[in-house]
Amino acid sequence: MTSTMRSRSSRSGFGNNYRNQSHRSGSTHAALGGPSGRLGDVNSRRYLGQAVMEAAVLPSRAAYLIAVGSEAGFRVAVTRASSRWGGMTEPVVEASASGLSVYHEQVVRIADVEALVNVDADPLDAGKIAESLGLPVVALADMQKDTVVFTCSPDEVREFTDRSYPPIAASPDGPLWQLAAAGGVDPSRHEHARVSEAQDEFGRYQLQRDTRIQGTVGQFGEYRSNTPGHTPLVLWVAEEDGLADSLDFWNTRALRPVSTIDMPMLLLPGANEVRHWIGFPKQVQYLLSSRPSEFAPDVALVSRSASPEQLQELATVLGLDATNDEPRTGVRIPAPPDRTAPFTFRTDLDPWDWVAAERHYGIPTSLDVQVFADGPSTLRFAQPVRFNGHAGALVRFWGDPLLGLPFRESIAQLVHRDAQWRDGKLQLAFLPIHHQLAVQLSFPLLAQVTDQLLDDVTVTHQLSSAGRLGAALAERADSSALLEPGVYEAAIALTTPRSRELMKRLQELRASGSPDADLAELAATWGGRSERRYLPADKLPNARTEDRAAALERLCALGWAERGLESTCPSCASRSFIPLNQTSGSPQCPGCGAVSAYQSGGAPTAVHYRLDSFTDRASDNGLLPHLLVIAELCRRKPRSHFLPGTDVTFDDGRQEEVDIFGIWDGKVLSGEVKTSASEFDETQLRRDVALSERLGADIHLLASVTPVGQEVRDTARELCEVAGLELGVLDQADLRPRTDKATPATAVDGLGWLRTATADLASLVEQGRPINRGQVAQILKTASGGGSPVSGHIAALFWALSEHRDGAAELLRGLLGALDTAVREHDVAEQKE
Repeated sequence: MTSTMRSRSSRSGFGNNYRNQSHRSGSTHAALGGPSGRLGDVNSRRYLGQAVMEAAVLPSRAAYLIAVGSEAGFRVAVTRASSRWGGMTEPVVEASASGLSVYHEQVVRIADVEALVNVDADPLDAGKIAESLGLPVVALADMQKDTVVFTCSPDEVREFTDRSYPPIAASPDGPLWQLAAAGGVDPSRHEHARVSEAQDEFGRYQLQRDTRIQGTVGQFGEYRSNTPGHTPLVLWVAEEDGLADSLDFWNTRALRPVSTIDMPMLLLPGANEVRHWIGFPKQVQYLLSSRPSEFAPDVALVSRSASPEQLQELATVLGLDATNDEPRTGVRIPAPPDRTAPFTFRTDLDPWDWVAAERHYGIPTSLDVQVFADGPSTLRFAQPVRFNGHAGALVRFWGDPLLGLPFRESIAQLVHRDAQWRDGKLQLAFLPIHHQLAVQLSFPLLAQVTDQLLDDVTVTHQLSSAGRLGAALAERADSSALLEPGVYEAAIALTTPRSRELMKRLQELRASGSPDADLAELAATWGGRSERRYLPADKLPNARTEDRAAALERLCALGWAERGLESTCPSCASRSFIPLNQTSGSPQCPGCGAVSAYQSGGAPTAVHYRLDSFTDRASDNGLLPHLLVIAELCRRKPRSHFLPGTDVTFDDGRQEEVDIFGIWDGKVLSGEVKTSASEFDETQLRRDVALSERLGADIHLLASVTPVGQEVRDTARELCEVAGLELGVLDQADLRPRTDKATPATAVDGLGWLRTATADLASLVEQGRPINRGQVAQILKTASGGGSPVSGHIAALFWALSEHRDGAAELLRGLLGALDTAVREHDVAEQKE
């Protein structure tokens, strides 16, 4: 198994339960993330359980660069694509000194190719274009030994071959439209195709999908794509045999979904030629009559060279009627009856709208894998493509063990040394590829991944002194308890003021010009202070009365605090905390040794609470806000892992400390946490954003337990935009529960939310435009009265709208009527009451 592909920055990320397990052996850091655990040891590896993964098999595909207006370059590119598995989906684009046109750049990006192949463009122009797209560029002569070699001849994937009836191909020197429509053959190769000279055969064989270029998509397709549904037949007319029509037809067809929708495409000459093709109009009408009534019109006539009158003339030859009916696409279940004559056409439709959508290529299969840490896991499966001979291919893997990993080159290589991220999946190249595959992948835990991310950008890194305290404290108990009402406030209130308070007092004395004697006296006073702060529940500040006792007991349950009684010495008047397990009938003063009494003030003796010495020290060093922020990040996205304070050294010798660094569900997050948002001045913000940028973060986090003002947010956002970072902000509203009780929603509130969401959704569906996931999420949020929707609900509604859009419109109109009736009836009932 070999791979010569360059890695590219990839798109989307995901997460999983395996990623949450904290790495112990071999790790230099203790850090924070989701729950850790192990199911058992197998040989020296830790067994994490069984997971289901997916794999998709596809060829390595290219986009061909030709000089502007180069018909010769187009012929070469089409002939080469016709000899490659998946070649019909390989675009051909014109390269100039100014780069690609906006249209051609979109074509290349949507096609999701592995590399660019320079046919006859200027090499300097080709290099600049490749750099702008983040793709490697390959010389035409090097295609058989470089990035795009992992494919095969279409003959190796053809499932049914009858040597007596080969598909047709165009002559290398024939009309351009024939070459674009049917593909070509390389005279130096023995290929299963017949070069035709009869023009009408190119029309008929396109209808039958029996051309050389159509054969390149055997056992090729998409396992998922966002499509508009089934569409009209696209009949492209090359009135003049120039490059424009052939090139645009080729690229539109290259982006046409191969296996998920029905979108027939034909490239034909003008009416003067087609009118002589005996029986061809009937063949076209037969195709139209075999398609269900899921779209309108029947035919979209498109051309770059034909006038409206010439398109009308061809439509007349084919027996088509003009229509002004609203165009539509879609899929209906069950499928409606087939269409019947008269068949209609329009000349003002652009098929680009039907192909410019995200898609994911490959023939998929599922497999079970036994997942191990600290060693490789073996994936054994039968790949789904049946090759007839020697072939190369790409295999993309995804599933739980890979979710949550950042799409970085070094992280892919932790999984497999030859792997790269593509289309949000882990990709490996095989040459040759066999039907039965056994692949060893190492699934790193997020602690290992975090270390690698820091290794990539620093010379050295280690937990800071504060970070070690935070990590150790989190190891003792689940720090997510800090998110519960009153728990964080209770811990802060019990913290004994030491270093921070001492620094504050020193600064105050120095600012007032106090003599050194006063400073020395203060240092002596604080240096001898060892008594930890303690409080009863009724004296706990900044927490609701109903939360105080529960919050203090929660700290005790975590092992961060202890219960005790307060004693008062009658001799020296000192007050002392006596842990409950050390209480006796007659307590002794720890200072003078006199017999003292438990403080009661005439009331029942109150239980007091005190942080244990380690938690007290960590809190005094400002670690609790860090743990609070990390807990909230992990609550939102459990597939996460963070270091709570890290010292880093860069290659120029610069040393910095980052408060939070780690992985947030596949994205690298770095940021600063402050106890008070007032500490975020412009100088601090510039330093923080610059550090996140240098650490290679995707997201810069600005966090404070107090409210972060709009001015600070705006400044941080501007700095992040310049640095190319996303900005995340967590403040009091995110980190602390509301202290006021929300008014419960009423039945009429719920009906109103649901009615508004239904109306919004119906409006989107009736507009006829594709609906994205963001719009779906907003609809669900409206329906719940502002609550954040669950990702599974978003995915389910998005799928339903994608698959059953036409039927949804009628259903939603009926639901709106029912909701309106329910709201009116509820209003009437309330008025009677």
